[in-house]
Amino acid sequence: MTEAGGKPLASGVEEQILAEHRNIRELGQRIENSRSLVELLDLLKEFRALLELHFMSEEAPEGFFDAMRNTASRPLTKVDQLEKEHWALLAELDRVSEGARVCLAGPVAAVLTEARALARRIRTHEAAENALLLDTVYTDLGQGG
Repeated sequence: MTEAGGKPLASGVEEQILAEHRNIRELGQRIENSRSLVELLDLLKEFRALLELHFMSEEAPEGFFDAMRNTASRPLTKVDQLEKEHWALLAELDRVSEGARVCLAGPVAAVLTEARALARRIRTHEAAENALLLDTVYTDLGQGG
């Protein structure tokens, strides 16, 4: 990327932005591939922190957006649109995270609680059957040791 007069952008800006975008893309891919709400919540937390720092960097004075505005020889309404989209994206990320938290605390937690209770009931049932079997073998049939 060069300035209108053919001068390069501030040293390392292109590489830094491209590296940050690569990290965002990779973490986004991990989120897309996530199959667990617990894992998803951890990834979303990491994603939010990464995005917030990245957006603040892009919007900072002398940051990416200023560099684009100062470099381009034509009006860049796309820059303004992308800048406004940052906070909408963070709000959407917060909404999805809250939905996952509510789900884990509500329906998922309820199902896990029910499953644990069922497993305990089955364990108690099987123990009672074992006790009955051993009592019958040793007491009623006299086949004990």
